[in-house]
Amino acid sequence: YFCVVGDGLCVGRDSASPVTPEYKSPFEFTGEIEKVVIDVSGEPYSNHEGDVRAWFSID
Repeated sequence: YFCVVGDGLCVGRDSASPVTPEYKSPFEFTGEIEKVVIDVSGEPYSNHEGDVRAWFSID
């Protein structure tokens, strides 16, 4: 597995908080990842309200 920008974008494994309680961290993908495409073209997207909600939900 690999991570880009610390633990912000992970491929194949996620050691952060799970998106649902049904997953137990670290949730590792055991299949084969054939391709990863990261498209950074276009205008940057900012979700300020979502960022603030995420900050307040951190323990």
